[in-house]
Formats: sequence, structure tokens, C-alpha cells
Amino acid sequence: MAMPQPEVSIWGTILTCVEIGLHIYALQAEKNQGLVLDADYAEEALSEDALKLGHKQGEHIYFDDVKSVVPAYELAKQGAITHPELSDLTEQPEKLAENGKYYAPEYFGAFEPPQDTAWKKLTNHQPLDNGIYFVEHDGQPLLAVHQTIGEQVLSEMAIHQAGGQGVYLLYPLDNCAMPIYELSASHPAVLEQIVNEDSLLHTLCNDHPEYVGMHNLHTEEWGHIHDRPAPKSLFLQLQLDRAAQQVEQPRQNTTDASWQQTPDQATYKQQDLIPTLQARELPEDFFEPSEDLEW
Repeated sequence: MAMPQPEVSIWGTILTCVEIGLHIYALQAEKNQGLVLDADYAEEALSEDALKLGHKQGEHIYFDDVKSVVPAYELAKQGAITHPELSDLTEQPEKLAENGKYYAPEYFGAFEPPQDTAWKKLTNHQPLDNGIYFVEHDGQPLLAVHQTIGEQVLSEMAIHQAGGQGVYLLYPLDNCAMPIYELSASHPAVLEQIVNEDSLLHTLCNDHPEYVGMHNLHTEEWGHIHDRPAPKSLFLQLQLDRAAQQVEQPRQNTTDASWQQTPDQATYKQQDLIPTLQARELPEDFFEPSEDLEW
């Protein structure tokens, strides 16, 4: 016997609860939202792997906003989601599967790494997180972000900064401030790559004033981006390493003795180019981008 629509929830006061299929409810409460299923029905309709991601309480099983993609996928394949506004899910459950690689990789699997294309060969893959890599093309390092992650996390302005087309959004190191800033709020592995927060904020203010203006317009004052006295595009360790390599390369095509550097002079030049780095503040002090970034 099916249980009635839930009247209380593990996420606090129920704000809305819509039946989107027999025994299947889309529930929004004060602390979270997601799918809620009658427990008996869920145990019949869902796989063991899907059930593991839910939380059973009373006669219902709750799947939070993140993990609800898994039961939604399985139920969509069965045609069990019948709400007319969700017909796209039933017709194309593979879209849920692609999003699921971001929200529930333990079920759907991780994103494939960036692949070569007919016009772009990518080498030296350095994974930062699921679907986020540093790669190289013709010896130039790039930030690679899977499109699905871009759609879920990045603002339209950041997506439009990417070069080329394909499964991955590609950003050269001198034009990756926007995606790095936005990804750092949700991906600790990206946050760890930032060795100079002041440089990141200065780069955003210098290169993307329109972005900073829109960001500050849509965020609370504590989250505003303000310029800092710092070098531009030296906020990642990879950028610092690259700058150091450029300084250390022997100067070519000249015999002028004045261009020859001693090791001490080369060290001085490197220090002149790369000011002393400030230790990164704790993550809670970092100016996180707003969740509302669909500009």
C-alpha cells in the first residue's frame, strides 16, 4: 500500500511538494530539496546502487538535491516520471547521465579526460578534479573544464572566454582568471592551485572590469572583488613556473656582452619579475563568487 504525500521532511518545513509520478515527489524544504519516494516503491523500482544514495526515514526515502539525479535517471528510463513539465527527462535520460558524472560520479563514473581532436593535440594531462585538468597544446599550458561542469558552475561570461569548441572548455593561462575564480568556490583542488589571491583579484580587475562590475552588482558587499597591488596573471603555481622558465632561458641572437647574465643577475631578474608571494588566506576569507552567476 502506497504511503500518502509526505507532510514532514528530514529537511525541515516543506515549502512545496509536487507529485511527478506515482509515489514520486519533488520536494522543496527550508534546508534542502530533492526527490522523495515511497520506501516500498523505491525498493522495487531502484537499483541497490541508487538506494545507497538515499536516506530512509519513516515510510519514505529522501534523495537530496545533488544525488537525486540518480533516482531521476533510473525512473526516467522506466517512464515513471509523468509530470508534463518533465517530459524532456523521460525522452532523453542520457542528459541526466551526463550531469550525473558531475553530481554523482560514484554511480555514473567520472568524466573522460580531454581528448585530441583533428585540429588540437593535447598532451601532459594534469588532473585537478573530475573533469578539470591542466593540459598542453603545442607546449602551451591550458586549463581544461568539461562543458557539463561549465554549465553547472561557471557564469555565461566565463564560458564565453573559452577558446575553441569541443567537450572541454579550454583557457590559456593568461586568460583563465574567471574560471579559476569561479571554480575555486566549489572545487577545493582548484582553490589549492591559487598561490597568490591578490594577483587573481588584480587580474580580474585589470582584464575583466565588466565582469567585476557585474559580479559586485549581484553579490553582497563582503563578497565584492576589489583590486589589489599585485602582478597580473601570476596567481597559479603553473604561471609562476612558466615565468621563471622564461627568465632563465638564455637570451639568443645577440653577442652583446651587456645581455649576458651571471647566475646572480638571473636570480635578481626573477625576483624582480615575481614579487614575494603572500601566503594564501584560509578559504573562508576568500571572496567566493555568488551562486547566482547566470549573467
